[in-house]
Amino acid sequence: MLTPLAEATNPAGLPVDSPGRIDAVFAAQRAAYSPADHPSAEERIDRIERLERLLQHHYRDLTATLEADFGYRSPDQILAADIYPGMAHAAHVRRHLRTWMRPRRKSSGALGLLGVRSREYAEPLGVVGIMSPFNAPVSLAVDPAIDALAAGNRVIMKPSELTPRTAALFRELVQNAFDERELAVVTGGVEASAHFAALPWDKFLFTGGTATGRRILEAAAPNLTPVILELGGKCPAIVLPDADIRAVAGQIVQGRLGNSGQICLSVDYALVPEEHLETFLDAALDAAVRTYPTVQGNRDYSAMISVPAYERILALVDEARASGARVLQPPVHAAEAPSAERRQLPLTIVVNPKPGSRIDQEEIFGPILSVYTYRSVDQAVALVNSKPKALALYVLGWNRRSIEHIVTSTSTGGVTVNAAALHAMSGSIGFGGVGPSGMGRYKGGRVGFDAFSNTKAVVRASRLLLRLAGDNAAPPFRSDRARNNLLRMARLPRPAEGA
Repeated sequence: MLTPLAEATNPAGLPVDSPGRIDAVFAAQRAAYSPADHPSAEERIDRIERLERLLQHHYRDLTATLEADFGYRSPDQILAADIYPGMAHAAHVRRHLRTWMRPRRKSSGALGLLGVRSREYAEPLGVVGIMSPFNAPVSLAVDPAIDALAAGNRVIMKPSELTPRTAALFRELVQNAFDERELAVVTGGVEASAHFAALPWDKFLFTGGTATGRRILEAAAPNLTPVILELGGKCPAIVLPDADIRAVAGQIVQGRLGNSGQICLSVDYALVPEEHLETFLDAALDAAVRTYPTVQGNRDYSAMISVPAYERILALVDEARASGARVLQPPVHAAEAPSAERRQLPLTIVVNPKPGSRIDQEEIFGPILSVYTYRSVDQAVALVNSKPKALALYVLGWNRRSIEHIVTSTSTGGVTVNAAALHAMSGSIGFGGVGPSGMGRYKGGRVGFDAFSNTKAVVRASRLLLRLAGDNAAPPFRSDRARNNLLRMARLPRPAEGA
């Protein structure tokens, strides 16, 4: 089991792991891994069940510490976003794990005519590192950990330093439930994160911002560590002309205000038909007030994670106003005096931001919603394609031709039509980004199992193949029959006599 925490402390006064301690945990897991001794299905299921029970028995403690790290965050939202997903994912993986572990029969192509048999064997990679972000430090550590444990790996998780209380508690709970050679949690600040990412992992998963994702790749490159990056980007929502504009506006706003916009899958900007703009704006402002009658001091309304994050959102809004963009807030919320201590900011809508402005270019990760107008679906598609590829795209409306056109003419990590983020919750479709929004996929049932496995190709030659090959399989090639068979199989003409 893990030894006591190192003497170093983080800004919250909590003890954290030193680089030496992180190295010791990694070395213990590396020594425990052996290609000749893979965990059985029973062992893997037991580990997943223990992680599931940890969430089940300690969800109140995890909720309280995560709420304390934010200052203000809805306990119900924490339960829905950080506790339940891991429990549901664990139950799904346990049900199917034995089937996934069986060798898979694969087509042998032309060799199949000769009785050759091809299989894929899923074997553990070894030791897996996982870094989770502040906005969902538990679920975005637990979900990939479940996939990695199901694949038979050893796992070390490092939650974000921006949620130190949650990280320390999660470390203690895992320490009490697991041998460090099976599953462990380490904590620490930015330096510890950099050290963690640079270890020679067999696979590494990072969830967070694109800029940090680039640094993760740089740290992984010397060891040729395969990396899964789950990033974000500016996720668009295209509102079609036939949508119920008022209902759609409310749906977008409620999703945008979840965790005060600090969710990688939330709508960053909406594209609205020009003729429906005012209806959309009125409905969006009304929905914000209906959902949160007050902002300041509202326990159900999340705070920005830190003062720098809070000040960044204020700066973005100030820049938008200075550029001449139309900026709207619900009047009742705008009348409340903001507080850097509470760090709670109301919904702010910026209409048609100036091209090249920070709001137009950067992922917001806060309660700002940009709204662009369009005159044709093609124009909306062009605007989406003018920005870096995002983690998700949402289409709201019912015209099938328009929906299909948008889906096939844009590139994003995933698409959900007429709902919020359902593609990320599927039990059969892998979750991930593309380009600046990420690389690699996990979750989604077997997709996650395969993400942390080496799918080893095994081909078995038949007696017939060996008999047909015989001496013709090696030089000198003097058999006309063998040559003619190869030419026939390749559909090539036979050479002329004497050639």
